[in-house]
Amino acid sequence: MSSVAPAGAALAAPRAFTEILREAPFRRLWLSGLCINGARWMDLVLLGWLAFQLTDSPFMVAVAAFARSAPMMLLGPFTGLVADRMHRGRVLVFTQSLGLVTGLALSAVFAAGRGSFWPMVGLEVLFGVLWAIDFPARRTALYALVGPRRVATAVSLETVSMQVAKMIGPVLAGIGLAQVGPARCYLAVAALYAVGLLVFIGLPARIGGPGGRDTASVVASLGAGFTYAWREPTVRAVLIITVLMNVLFFPYQHMLPVFARNVLRVGPEWLGALVAADGLGALLGALAIASRRGFIAHGRLFATAVLVAPFLLLAFTGLRSRWACLAVLVLIGAAESGFAAMQSTLVLLAAPPDSRGRAMGILSACIGTQPAGTLWIGFLATGIGVPAAMAINGVAALVAMLPVAWPLVRRGRV
Repeated sequence: MSSVAPAGAALAAPRAFTEILREAPFRRLWLSGLCINGARWMDLVLLGWLAFQLTDSPFMVAVAAFARSAPMMLLGPFTGLVADRMHRGRVLVFTQSLGLVTGLALSAVFAAGRGSFWPMVGLEVLFGVLWAIDFPARRTALYALVGPRRVATAVSLETVSMQVAKMIGPVLAGIGLAQVGPARCYLAVAALYAVGLLVFIGLPARIGGPGGRDTASVVASLGAGFTYAWREPTVRAVLIITVLMNVLFFPYQHMLPVFARNVLRVGPEWLGALVAADGLGALLGALAIASRRGFIAHGRLFATAVLVAPFLLLAFTGLRSRWACLAVLVLIGAAESGFAAMQSTLVLLAAPPDSRGRAMGILSACIGTQPAGTLWIGFLATGIGVPAAMAINGVAALVAMLPVAWPLVRRGRV
């Protein structure tokens, strides 16, 4: 599988970026995703800060993040089957409606003065279920709209929406927590889901449903998906690296509330700025990838990004200046963007047409392994401090990923 563009693609690549956004169905799906991602990042910042505020324990912050993320790990393969077997447009209507209801429920709980740790965590599990269902359905819907030739650009633009949301959502959450409190913040989360749903109305018919009737049992379908994924070398490498990144690298994000308050000695506004800096770097990276669609080998970019990211995390753990932390997080975000965009692209391009939902479900299950790493870093941070815990994870991630990623770096065409 090659990402090398045919002759003449040099002129076509910049146009492809704008042309795909001119198409109304894709633009509506993209805007809907932007709203959902904005709500998601607001929610993650709210959850981390409130969990630490309510418990004063890094480990309990990790427990809250575990509960929020666990549905992706447990339900990922099954939600991939849902994307293959059900009308994906209706599935996306359901996820956005569930987000609206959950946001309203959390707002009501805090407005009533009952926003303690466990009621908040219990409702946050619903957000986790939503994301587990939404991820494979949204990615396969995207593929259905643009086809294989433009999927790299489309996924990169989807990554752009995630990173724009990662810039705006945390800032809104941080300022909102400082100025108006959690009840109104969760009301804003619900409003974003409502806007996303309104933008999406009427689009399901354009997205379509499953490609054909799958009569295989659930167990047989899952078994076939895992067998295929393991036999295809590039997909196998992507899945292994995805697990390692989510268990050892990405849990640092859940410790940022602790890092902000205990190490940098700042409030929720600066927490929002830290997360937004990561989002800014990822946005710049995603824009660069999308505009150079045909010029970079997907596998090489993916592998290079995951090997650079742990070095940057090690640099971050040694900083105590707020502005220096922001600068390094921009660089970390750029590396994360290369990982995120190429991760889905490689799997979508390699999967058979009738199994893309299953492939994305398996990928989402690998992404969903993050809760295990979150508990680990929370336990570690409680004993030795957040900076040391992040540094240990960064070294472990680099050592574990190097043997898997290096062959992709050396391979010229992936």
